[in-house]
Amino acid sequence: MDEIGPRREERLRELAQDFLPIFDNGEDAVLAATMLVMALASPSNSEERLHYLAALERLPKGSAAKPRVLLVSAYGEGANRHWRAMFADGHAKYSSSREFPTEAQANAYACDFLVRLRGEINRP
Repeated sequence: MDEIGPRREERLRELAQDFLPIFDNGEDAVLAATMLVMALASPSNSEERLHYLAALERLPKGSAAKPRVLLVSAYGEGANRHWRAMFADGHAKYSSSREFPTEAQANAYACDFLVRLRGEINRP
C-alpha cells in the first residue's frame, strides 16, 4: 500500500498539468484534478489496490466523480466584498480560491468550471 500515496500525488500533478489548457489557469486545473482523484475509493486490500491504480491511470476517463455546485457565497465587506464558489462531490467539499466581484460572475464561473470538468470526464 506504500505506493498508493506517492502514485496518487504524482497522478494528481499529471492531471493538473494536462488540465492547464482546458481550464486556462493552474488553480482550476489543480482543483479539477483533485476532485477526480479524490472521487476514487481508497483500496483496503491488495486486489482493490490493483483496481485503484488502474482507475487512477485511466483518469479522467471513467471517473466516478459527480461534481456539482454546492454554493456561491459572499466574503468580506464593503469594498473588499467578493464572491467564491464551493463545489461538492458526494460528501466531499471543494472550495475554489478564485474571487469574483459579483455573484453573477461567480455563478458563471462555477457553471463553466463544471462544464469543462464534465467534458473531461465524458471525453471518449
